[in-house]
Amino acid sequence: MQPTVVIPAVIGDVSQPLFAKAGINVITVPTVDAATLVQYGQQVDGAILGLEPIPDATFAKTPRLKILARLGVGYNNVNPTVAKEHGVVVSITPRANYNTVAEGILAMIFVLGRNLMASNRAIMSGHWPAVRANGGHDILGQTLGIIGYGRIGRALEEKAAALGMKILVNNGDHPKQPRFGQLVDLPTLYRESDFISLTPRVTPKTTGMINKDTLALMKPTANLINYGRGQLIVTDDLVAALKHHQIHAAALDAFDPEPLPADSPLLQLDNVFLTPHVAGGTIEANARAVHDATEEIIRVLSGHAPLWAVNE
Repeated sequence: MQPTVVIPAVIGDVSQPLFAKAGINVITVPTVDAATLVQYGQQVDGAILGLEPIPDATFAKTPRLKILARLGVGYNNVNPTVAKEHGVVVSITPRANYNTVAEGILAMIFVLGRNLMASNRAIMSGHWPAVRANGGHDILGQTLGIIGYGRIGRALEEKAAALGMKILVNNGDHPKQPRFGQLVDLPTLYRESDFISLTPRVTPKTTGMINKDTLALMKPTANLINYGRGQLIVTDDLVAALKHHQIHAAALDAFDPEPLPADSPLLQLDNVFLTPHVAGGTIEANARAVHDATEEIIRVLSGHAPLWAVNE
């Protein structure tokens, strides 16, 4: 019997030729979520998954399922331990978008550091503000604090070093020596950084790590960039800090919950730059992620070991 996979229709142009060449049947659906997996549970051997949550109970209803290939590097929408108990590999695509996300963080350093939000609002509303009032700061010589020294953190470090930034790094309990920066504890990083980039994994230690206490350690000129996960921040505390100018500004691409509620107080602030979880979503990065997820499924369904499993 030929194996069968279910994939989002939007990625079919990349995935389907590869699956066809491997002799794997494809079911395309608008969204691969728990309901879809259960619907096709008696025939599906693998699936390509986005951000949709997969409850633990799903696995008991998908007896043929062997692999969930996640587009991206986060996997807090599926429990890899429970998946493993049911013989299901959970994999990610770590090579696909780490540089893309690092580029996005770098873009936000310029947007916040050069005060481009205020300048854009001024000219769009018919004002021509004085450069001295709105020009921001040079990036050269500014201090960047990198929290999370995985692929994204290392790519960001290299780019920031090329700009002449001073770099501080914290990687939690995994103190890998930075290539260009200095390894420091979190309080030091919070106190000394002009820009703070968040890309650590979500763990009990990192959940809510940006809160009223840690925000109080930051400079009033500090800029916070969260291109990691929304759970890293206590949103109400950040809103208060931005509203009262306890820090200068923030750029957020991830939220808790998502989508960002229409009544979120973040939407009322003029010193925050918001994007809808698209930091890693360039055309090129998306194509790489789909290709890598497809190849991972083909490997597993062909009886080979996965390359990027998170629960092996």
